Amino acid sequence: MLDIDRFVSHDKTMLIAPAGYGKTHSIAASMNALKSNGKHLILTHTHAGIASIKEKLKKENIPSKCFHVETISGFAQRYVLSFYNGEDIPELGDKAYFGFILKKALYYFSLKPIQKILLRSYSSLFVDEYQDCSSNQHNLILLISSLFPTRFLGDPLQGIFQFDPLDLLVDMGNNTQMEGFSANKYELQQPQRWLRGNNENLGEALKAIRTELLLGNPINLSLYAAIESHCFKEEDINDPTSEYYRKVNFFLNDNSLLIIHPNTTSINPRLSLIKKFKNRFTLLESIDDKDFYKLAGKFDNILAGQSALVIKEICIAIFNKTELDKWFNDKGLKSKTKPDEKELIKPLKSIIDDYETNPSFKKLREAMLEIPKLPMLKCYRKEIFNCLCKSLLYADIEKTTVLNAMIETRNTIRRYGKKTNIKCIGTTLLTKGLEFDTVIILNAHQFDCPKHLYVALTRACKKLVIFSNNKILAPKSI
Repeated sequence: MLDIDRFVSHDKTMLIAPAGYGKTHSIAASMNALKSNGKHLILTHTHAGIASIKEKLKKENIPSKCFHVETISGFAQRYVLSFYNGEDIPELGDKAYFGFILKKALYYFSLKPIQKILLRSYSSLFVDEYQDCSSNQHNLILLISSLFPTRFLGDPLQGIFQFDPLDLLVDMGNNTQMEGFSANKYELQQPQRWLRGNNENLGEALKAIRTELLLGNPINLSLYAAIESHCFKEEDINDPTSEYYRKVNFFLNDNSLLIIHPNTTSINPRLSLIKKFKNRFTLLESIDDKDFYKLAGKFDNILAGQSALVIKEICIAIFNKTELDKWFNDKGLKSKTKPDEKELIKPLKSIIDDYETNPSFKKLREAMLEIPKLPMLKCYRKEIFNCLCKSLLYADIEKTTVLNAMIETRNTIRRYGKKTNIKCIGTTLLTKGLEFDTVIILNAHQFDCPKHLYVALTRACKKLVIFSNNKILAPKSI
């Protein structure tokens, strides 16, 4: 067990914590030990991570006045946008955006007035998932750490957020790079997530697999009875009559379920599965997926008489097109002759007609909310739909553009986090830090990186099910 009093007694401390070994609990225990010493800043990398930390702190009855949780990017962005008024900031969603923000943040956090603000705001700093810090983020954190006691928590085997080949991830094992933090280094030794009636055998199996991955050895799934594994051809999941499809469909009855897909470069394979399994689980979206901003911007550029066409264009991206085409054509809403269909389309037609006479974002929101009421319409990207509706209302109230409202909506999620749905599909990049009772890994043989494979394997609390074309998983060496 970690000696919390010793851990928080140093000005610079580092904790190595494998997945499920109690890292978030260690943060909560540290907050409990320090709660009488002011407010503490906790930085992480994802909005899911924010939600996970907040939920744990709430369970431990840590007063909210004792901490502030935010992503590193969101924290840097908040300060830069508060003080920088230049017009050369790249658009949000542009690859250069957060690099620009980090560069400016390094400048602002080096200024004495800003440092005084930080010192008056916080008593110490905790940085979670430190292995995912880029070199530029590491430099920013080191700058802030000179102001007050700082603790790094992470696991080198989970460092998967490498997006810029020129901005390498920090090496937590490099004493020179980690400066004074290596002098006070602690490590959690025993799995905790799988105790207390979850699946202790699964925890021990994952501990053994971790050792093999660190050694660069292949993983023989046949050796781990606590893990359910099946061998099928990849394409069989597309056939509702196949055993592969039937087994996945069976697990969809579980209440807490995560499906992990190995493809991190495109959402299309995940959307295809959502459609094939009749919308029984939800797509996890990236916080800065360009579609949020692209679709929001379409509402800002509606020409007279074109509202129905724009609504159709937006809905095609998030609903099933075949059913949508039964109600829309190239001119807008279809004129229905059957009495029942005429009655069904009447509310939407009335709202659109009203909008054309007296346009407002509020009416566009009302129109969007009518779409799911049409028969057989299924929303495959629920988060985008909900954010669009929320942004339309915000834009109407605040008299701003829908695009600006969407930026604010996504930034709010970035700052405060968001709980995930109980049944969803995502990738390792979108699900790291999350926990589900049941986790299904599809086509596990496609994982060529041991770090991504380890992250996928360690999301399950009670049941881990692996589908692959081989019982031997052989990702490349770390």
